[in-house]
Amino acid sequence: CWFLSAMVFYWFLFKPLSRCLQNFSFGATLATMIALFALPWLVIVVPVIADLPILWFSAHSWGQTSTLLDLAVVFLKFNPACYLHVFVLGMLLAKLRLLLDAKAKASRSPRAFCLPMEFLAPLGYLGLFLIFALPELRPLGFKLSARLSVLLPLQAAVLLGLAGLPSMPIGRFAQFLAYFNFLENYSYAVYVFQFLCYSAWPERGEINLFAFLIFCIGTSVIIATLVQGPVQKWWKHYTRARLAVPFVLAAVLVGVALLPDANPNPDVAVFIRHDNRMLDTRLPLVDSKGSSMGLLMNPSLAVHDGRVLITARRHKLEVTLRNGWYNHSSASIEDQTWHSDVLLGTADLDVEAWARWPTSGEAPFQASLTPFFWLRTPENQRWRHLCAPEEYDQINNTLVRHVVTGPEDAKVFLHNGSISVSFNSLPPLGEESCSLGQDVSQMYLASEVSMDGKVDSIGRHLQCGATDAAEKNWIPFEHQGKMHFVYSPLPHKIVRAEEDGSCSDVFSTGFEPLAVLKRNNSHLEIRASGQAVFVNDTVATPSLPRPHFLAALHIFDNKLKTYSHFLYRFSDEAPFNILQVSSQLLLVEAKATESPGKPFAFVSGLLVVNRTAVISYGSGDRDARALVMTLDRLDELFTCAGAMADHPGNVSSVNASAVGNTSSAER
Repeated sequence: CWFLSAMVFYWFLFKPLSRCLQNFSFGATLATMIALFALPWLVIVVPVIADLPILWFSAHSWGQTSTLLDLAVVFLKFNPACYLHVFVLGMLLAKLRLLLDAKAKASRSPRAFCLPMEFLAPLGYLGLFLIFALPELRPLGFKLSARLSVLLPLQAAVLLGLAGLPSMPIGRFAQFLAYFNFLENYSYAVYVFQFLCYSAWPERGEINLFAFLIFCIGTSVIIATLVQGPVQKWWKHYTRARLAVPFVLAAVLVGVALLPDANPNPDVAVFIRHDNRMLDTRLPLVDSKGSSMGLLMNPSLAVHDGRVLITARRHKLEVTLRNGWYNHSSASIEDQTWHSDVLLGTADLDVEAWARWPTSGEAPFQASLTPFFWLRTPENQRWRHLCAPEEYDQINNTLVRHVVTGPEDAKVFLHNGSISVSFNSLPPLGEESCSLGQDVSQMYLASEVSMDGKVDSIGRHLQCGATDAAEKNWIPFEHQGKMHFVYSPLPHKIVRAEEDGSCSDVFSTGFEPLAVLKRNNSHLEIRASGQAVFVNDTVATPSLPRPHFLAALHIFDNKLKTYSHFLYRFSDEAPFNILQVSSQLLLVEAKATESPGKPFAFVSGLLVVNRTAVISYGSGDRDARALVMTLDRLDELFTCAGAMADHPGNVSSVNASAVGNTSSAER
């Protein structure tokens, strides 16, 4: 469709261009063609002169239009003006053919022109074959430069060689290829259906090329005979009726585009009332780019200067198969691409509406979220092109690449009155690429974040923890103006971090009920969730009538692949030991759309405003939700059966049977 729409633009310019080119001399024609041959190389030459990377365009990701670089890449890739030189070159090639023919006629030995023309097409085909077959011969920046036609000289040689000169006999190579002219009836069908045929082909890796060509050509012959041929006849017969086709098609496409987005989670309840003080609801968050870019999940909330701050993750899985090489031999390459983005947004804070939320059921805010496109690496590069872990399946001769396109689960919190965002991500690719064994998720911190993108934010690696093992789900909190993170719930390890990413271990304490649970059930893993909030409300928290921090943890069952989520309280003074653990949270679970596992949910945030507690979470990696309750209702979770406290009387209540949420994938 893009090609045909571009051709309309070129056809409109054909007559005025013809008038401009018709009086060109042989020298002017040749000089203009050389200039047009050189034009695509500007995308390489200009960056080199400007001391920019040759692959400058690789910072752009599909669908992104938020920066000037994004707009420049989209313009170069899709604007018809950037391919006008190809159309003009075709016209000049025809002009050159006529001028060469005139010179041949005027020459004393016209046959002397035949020999060079005889070799043009074979040499052009050979050059194209070598460039596509040998990676060493690929043009610089070929993903963009080849698209803009740096291969024009070779393509022009093929066309001119096959066409020959009008007054000369057709060359032997062209005569040989003429035997295959009957394929023109099916060539377009082959072009359109080759990828569909490959998708349906049962083999992967090094396929039987001859058998695949038979299948592809056979399919194309059937399509051309039963569909293309009858449509062409109808098109020629109904000359007036076909004039309406573009308008009808345009109206249909516009109408489809205006249809509202379908509910991506029809199987998940929008709202559930647990009791008169607790409810579960889908959060009123909208992706500014539309739902086609992915689904929102794992929200996090905070409050600052009369505004509600929201972060969420956008998530979509795409799996593609292709042929490639592994360890110097052919293999099937499976790219599991997780399109991941952190989105930010704000909304007005209405504290009275927040107080009514658990009873009224009406969310006190709505927000449109924008991709965190102003997040940069310390080298001031966009947070793209991350390490891609690989795993080779020797049985199926398949290399599986786990590609993540951006940062993952973010937590928004305040530090010294400014906004900070912590997140986990695979490390961005550096000049040395990824070090062996270090292509694992790490924790990062962006300080003094601008929620509207007016100022770039630098993500810095939090340098405590392992670099050869996955790090994620640290719980941020502030104490006496210092930034801290709960590194792990068991032991309850606390690290102190600085805005430059440096951090150090400061405290580590135990909690006997969780320790007993772990000793008796080695298959359970106890991990952190969300962020911690400071609570000082002795009236609403009679089970712990003292200042404390409120946080969340989850227990992952390695046998059942299930999750269980709990709140817990820890001391507001060093060493920040755990004081209580709640009974299990009631969360709405859903199956992930990309895997057949069990339904699950995952807590990603925690906020208390005007005695209303909001536990934000993702359901099935596809729904951004919140468990909302009054603070006194939350306090009851620490007093009922199943809750844990650090004294001997409650140790006996800790058992694996109390653990029961589910999941399909580890976090």
